[in-house]
Amino acid sequence: MRILYFFIFLTSVSCVQAQILVGLSTKWDDSFSEWLIYEENQEGEITMKWPLKGDWSSWNFRLGELSGTIQVKWKGDANLWELRADNEIVTIRTIWKDDWRQWEVANGDIKLDVKSKWGNIFEEWLAVDDRYGSMKIYTSWEGDLRDWVVEDMFDPEVSLPTKIAMAFIPVFYSTPKF
Repeated sequence: MRILYFFIFLTSVSCVQAQILVGLSTKWDDSFSEWLIYEENQEGEITMKWPLKGDWSSWNFRLGELSGTIQVKWKGDANLWELRADNEIVTIRTIWKDDWRQWEVANGDIKLDVKSKWGNIFEEWLAVDDRYGSMKIYTSWEGDLRDWVVEDMFDPEVSLPTKIAMAFIPVFYSTPKF
């Protein structure tokens, strides 16, 4: 009987694998409307939903089997975004109205803050939580907003859609819109 319990334990532990984000980069050198997103074992995309309209408020993404949308909840108010994927709704909101330096990302009971390390330079962002771990997002090269490194040290309890939201919002608000 112990052997059976041990086997069940090993099977359940091996099924809980953390999906770790490692970076984002623009698909093209001259545009911030299409991004490649990298997870440890695969690559995906984040793209503007309506690029011909120049609508920066609505995005689609795909990473492996996961796909979804990221968009502002109310047109004309960029303080509140939603990421929808895999039967999850992740809410992304500014801590203070119209202050793009600090965001709360919430998915159910998990609430995490991501904020710019510096008040006037948006090239390094941090999310630190005593219970769930941390994530650091920064440019690969100072002054080059096309390539970002993600140091994802979050607990496996933090879902991949939540991590995508945590990485997307700082990169979106740090890059030019053209």
